[in-house]
Amino acid sequence: MNRYLSSFLFLNFCATFFFEACTENNTNVSFQLKNSNQLQLKDSNQMKIGFGSCINQHKSLPIFESIKKDSFDLFFMLGDNVYGDSETKELEKLKFAYNKQKLNFKMLKLNLPFEAIWDDHDYGMNDGGKEYLFKESSKELFLKFWDIPSDDVRRSRKGLYFEKTYNIDNKILQVLFLDTRTFRDALLPSDNLGSPRKERYIPNQDSSLSILGKNQWIWLRKKINKTVDLRIIASSIQFLPIGHGWESWNNFPWERRKLIDLIDNTNLSHTLVISGDRHRGGLYQFRTDNGKIISEMTSSSLNYSLYDFENKDIQNKEEYGPLRIGDTFLKENYGSILVNSIDNSMSISLKNINGKIVKSIFLKN
Repeated sequence: MNRYLSSFLFLNFCATFFFEACTENNTNVSFQLKNSNQLQLKDSNQMKIGFGSCINQHKSLPIFESIKKDSFDLFFMLGDNVYGDSETKELEKLKFAYNKQKLNFKMLKLNLPFEAIWDDHDYGMNDGGKEYLFKESSKELFLKFWDIPSDDVRRSRKGLYFEKTYNIDNKILQVLFLDTRTFRDALLPSDNLGSPRKERYIPNQDSSLSILGKNQWIWLRKKINKTVDLRIIASSIQFLPIGHGWESWNNFPWERRKLIDLIDNTNLSHTLVISGDRHRGGLYQFRTDNGKIISEMTSSSLNYSLYDFENKDIQNKEEYGPLRIGDTFLKENYGSILVNSIDNSMSISLKNINGKIVKSIFLKN
């Protein structure tokens, strides 16, 4: 038996052990991820949050050595947490991807709490929206992998959107995790594929179309009107950028405007959005009509950068970015947020594979 065939048989065997890591001697290894219900702050006045996206389960994960050194209190996974696009109801590719990633996480000895949302490749369909036939089955795989508690609201309603609030020395940090897949209408294909700002999709001006869907919007309006001290909105796809034709909120400009208006009428002078998806990191900022500041940090990818893609034009050309601060960062990266309750601030950084800061911004409410 050649080594390729034996490797295939081994991996196929592992895939049968649903969400249990499989070792080389075919024994099962129990491994449970923590969530922020198990959070214990290292400093009562501060909270240190890491975030990132896009983890290819077949590639090594050296960036997590830097992440572990940062001693985060918790970590937000912003989607494409595995790559398992599946065209059949059995979802074999997605199941295998989760099994492989489970083993990867165990070997990394990750001992920090996680919260997660999905993007298209852990949803199960590249650039997929509500048309994906197997979204309920892929949701069950997501809930199982991330060990979502049985009484969590995500198990009793459609979609994977949710809220977390954290009390940091009597200052309330609210984090709103959005689901940009389950309810999203179809994207409008580009009328000039590959051209700048129209690479794959173009904005659809039909105001009846949605990213979040009716019920998620009702929920979001209610949550965003809460009085809190600090707010983070987690979106798998980019929210502010308007300079490219890949997936973003700009493909549904009425939805983007609606969320901007909601933020504009909150009690906070600064709102932070964190996003992933793009295989490049970036910092963006927008001032609303009422003078509120929306800042967005995109962190992507943890181990699958643009330099892993064959398209050299994408690597060599900076994209149009009227709301961007500085250039995008194309190599592996992760994000860091230091929340300080004393001055009600957030220090946000984008870091490279070695933990060096490549972009940063300071927000204070």
